[in-house]
Amino acid sequence: MVLAELYVSDQEGNNATGDGTKEKLFKTGLKALMTVGKEPFPTIYVDSQKENERWDIISKSQMKNIRKMWHREQMKSESREKKEAEDNLRREKNLEEAKKITIMIQHIPGSPGASEIPSLIGGTVKLLLQRWCQHRQKVVRCSSSLTISGKRHF
Repeated sequence: MVLAELYVSDQEGNNATGDGTKEKLFKTGLKALMTVGKEPFPTIYVDSQKENERWDIISKSQMKNIRKMWHREQMKSESREKKEAEDNLRREKNLEEAKKITIMIQHIPGSPGASEIPSLIGGTVKLLLQRWCQHRQKVVRCSSSLTISGKRHF
């Protein structure tokens, strides 16, 4: 919905429920610009400072300040969207790399964990170990050995 004019009121407006009409006012000019989303912006009416007048056109200085804030918000939004796209790409790449990993479990005969077995659930390998150790994100030898892509890790 594109309006030819938007209404903003510090006292009576609400950014959460407002839509810029006289009946549902915005609280801030920034919310009005964010709702429009692009230039050219419609005429913005604010609370009048004059006696017996309800509305007045927003001053040039107010509009200039709000426009600056709007531009900053647009830049932040674009930056966020770019970062999210890069993160999604990175996740997809990591997922594809993870699909290439092969895990093979070899039990050491006579070790306390020799009876522990891997369990295949939903295409993922879940290791059922009684004891496992972790130090600085590296799995350390406990009771079984782990081979990933031909490289022994215990």
